[in-house]
Amino acid sequence: MHYFTIEQREKLQASLSELAGRLRGEIAGHMLLPNHHAETDDAAVAAMETGLEVADLERATRQLRSVDAALDRLHEPDFGVCEDCYAEIPYARLSANPVATRCVACQKLAEKT
Repeated sequence: MHYFTIEQREKLQASLSELAGRLRGEIAGHMLLPNHHAETDDAAVAAMETGLEVADLERATRQLRSVDAALDRLHEPDFGVCEDCYAEIPYARLSANPVATRCVACQKLAEKT
């Protein structure tokens, strides 16, 4: 079990809340996709631009889910414990990436596979 100070948890919560707000704004901005076909009069270009915007929306939505999950876990006893090896995730890593669920070693291994 990893213990963070109240101040550390508050900093992580503030960081996660700020990120969630930014992502919600980004998602809201993508909700009304422009008609690229009318802008370019080129179906291929319009489809590519729309595809890129949809991909951005999907990425932001996935990130927001990760942030919301981290906010839910923040005050749980296993917050800051690697989901693979159960080692403690250092505060410095969580400060840089508050949605991290793995220690650096396990994350590297997961990215290789």
